[in-house]
Amino acid sequence: MAAATPWLPAQRRAGPKAGPAPVLICFPPAGAGAGFFRDWPDALSDIRIVPVQLPGREERFGEPAEEDAFAIAREVAAAIASEGWDRPLLLGYSYGALLAFETACQIEQSGHEVSGVVTLARAAPQTEPQPSVADLPDGPFLDYVRRLGGLPPEFDEIPELAELLLPVMRADFRANDGYARSPDVRLKCPIATIAGTMDPATADGRDAAWAGRSEAEHRLVRIAGGHFFIHETPVPAFTQIANVIVSLNDVGRSERT
Repeated sequence: MAAATPWLPAQRRAGPKAGPAPVLICFPPAGAGAGFFRDWPDALSDIRIVPVQLPGREERFGEPAEEDAFAIAREVAAAIASEGWDRPLLLGYSYGALLAFETACQIEQSGHEVSGVVTLARAAPQTEPQPSVADLPDGPFLDYVRRLGGLPPEFDEIPELAELLLPVMRADFRANDGYARSPDVRLKCPIATIAGTMDPATADGRDAAWAGRSEAEHRLVRIAGGHFFIHETPVPAFTQIANVIVSLNDVGRSERT
């Protein structure tokens, strides 16, 4: 068995350990760690949940946060390859969707395959770097994140917490906003996108634009809710996540037969 890496900590994995269960590599949203997926195994009991742990949070607290999405993807792609999983699925929430996409790009470019990518709560990747909200002063920056629903109540109750986590959040937003990929870069595997109907981050058809990032099928599902619809309406959200994972996994099996 390959040695676990800090990017895919073994103690964070859950679900069936062997057999035909799909392996789902999960990338958290900006500012979050692998603990974002703590409750997911209860809702997706037939899926092997493998969260990605980014530096600067939880058991990797104290490590400098990475501001380069390409560098993160290279590390995670190498960690996935070392595990020897057969055509895993990649899923990302918000900023994590960008990391899932870029990691899948690098895996495919290395000659390996993934069964599919599931993108939640993020528009399709931009083709040019964007001005970063991470460069705003602390107050306006936190207000922006708060409007997305991405700040836990503890941020207002414990000022020291914001001071500790602000560098990580800023690094994630810089990586997200500074990322760019040519529109010609497309995955061979299918992409499934799940977006909240009231999410400004995916409004105006920007969720549908993921179709242009795959040479295969693109499936778009919209769920009532905002940016963190997974917390607002968890039952329908997890139902749709399970459905698209089963569908992507079935497509991958049929392609090999």
